[in-house]
Amino acid sequence: MAANKDLNLIAKIVDTGDLRTAYDAGIRVEKFADTDARLMWDYIYGYWRNKATSGDVPTREMLQEAFSTVDIPPESRISIKSTVDEFLKHDTTTRLKNLGAYIDDWADRPDEAIAHLDREIREMRKIRRSSTDIVVADSAETVKRLYEANKQKNVLSGIPYPWKILNDETRGMQDGEYIILYGRPKSEKTYLALYVATYAYDFASCNILIYTREMSPEQMMVRSVCFLIGAPYEAWKHGRLHEIQHPHGGNMEDHFHATMDTMRSDEKTCSLETGRNKRLIITSDREDRKYGGAIGGLQRKMEDFKPDLTVVDAVYLMKNDRDGVGTRSVKWGDQSAISQDLKDLAQDTKRVILATLQANRASEKPDQRGQSTTNLAYSDSYAQDTDLAIEIIKRRVGKDRNELALAITASRETNIAGFAIHGDPCNDFSMLEREVCDDMGVMKNPDGTKVIQPVIFQDPRDIKQFFWKNHIPHVLPNYDAPEESSKDGGGRRMKGPPSLHIPGR
Repeated sequence: MAANKDLNLIAKIVDTGDLRTAYDAGIRVEKFADTDARLMWDYIYGYWRNKATSGDVPTREMLQEAFSTVDIPPESRISIKSTVDEFLKHDTTTRLKNLGAYIDDWADRPDEAIAHLDREIREMRKIRRSSTDIVVADSAETVKRLYEANKQKNVLSGIPYPWKILNDETRGMQDGEYIILYGRPKSEKTYLALYVATYAYDFASCNILIYTREMSPEQMMVRSVCFLIGAPYEAWKHGRLHEIQHPHGGNMEDHFHATMDTMRSDEKTCSLETGRNKRLIITSDREDRKYGGAIGGLQRKMEDFKPDLTVVDAVYLMKNDRDGVGTRSVKWGDQSAISQDLKDLAQDTKRVILATLQANRASEKPDQRGQSTTNLAYSDSYAQDTDLAIEIIKRRVGKDRNELALAITASRETNIAGFAIHGDPCNDFSMLEREVCDDMGVMKNPDGTKVIQPVIFQDPRDIKQFFWKNHIPHVLPNYDAPEESSKDGGGRRMKGPPSLHIPGR
């Protein structure tokens, strides 16, 4: 009977492509009594976490091929939620039956039996409340699997960022995380948030909700489409897409029409093949007089659309609905409540929330840029609540061309101070690369080509050098520290402070 319930759940997961519902309910490999079901769960979970198939679930055919000797139950009309509930109910029933046998064996030791029964009953009550408490000793296999996943460089456990360096540091955006992008006005905060969102939609087939409090949904839609087709926003705005050649043939206008014509069918195909609900939704609730602009309104939107990632643009324009009225104010207390409630919403729904926020005027001073979360405006709660804060510092380098330093000012995982990217709206937000120099000039590879490396900041003070008038030197001055030397691949010695990151080739 146990094997039947175990395999029923496995079959339902692959048929619906929905592992998250079972995972969020607290189901782990230790819950399965059947050996084949345990092996299948590990196979499905590994596929779900792998970078190349992140968030996807193998098909029934793939599972049958991998476990050809196992008789997988046929498809049923029962929902994944009902199947999960039935599985957990059966688990509780089994534990109760085991308790009955335990009482018979320990009848001559009533005190010990009562103590054990008390512990087991309390534990079962937690499970019935859908508790997320973890008893580490009971999760040994899960912990071991997580460690093995960490040994694999290509494994992501969350939604991918568009930049490899950030994925390497964080393993992607994790369930329940609250992330803040902040900067001075016109520093491309909204563009950057849209880039993160459209990348997750396009390359990871995620369900994305963009909640706007500043721009209209139509404005956000146009910018999102420009990111999807890789076209400069200025070319869209002035109707010049036909003047830009597309890398794969034709012009950008042709690519735009092809993308729009196939977007809905691509989403349906993704749903049929992987079970993922790939969508890009842009919403505003200004017409909602009761809940519009408040955390309660956002929560209802998330309940309706069930997004993997929610982007909240201009979070400081939201309302504090703790008083039941919905107060919109930039006062410290109201902003603190908004931040704390957003953090709670991310954790309660186990979904990622990414918000944009203003930086205060102190961030305009060169010595204050990217140094700490003190540049976050409105309330210290934003710094206290966030799992990752990135300050955006903009440098204009030409007409329609910018460079951005992304300073990581708060993080629970990263060991770098930030990195630099191009900042050309909707066209190029890729990693910025520079020639690497030593005392003899630009370094060369064995084949004579110049050594090019991404600009990565290991120390916040490196960010200041990024905005020097004569641009960034690639061997930065020493910061009150003894000079260190290291060798590159060609044996040449490079002078520079320990904070400068010159990756190996």
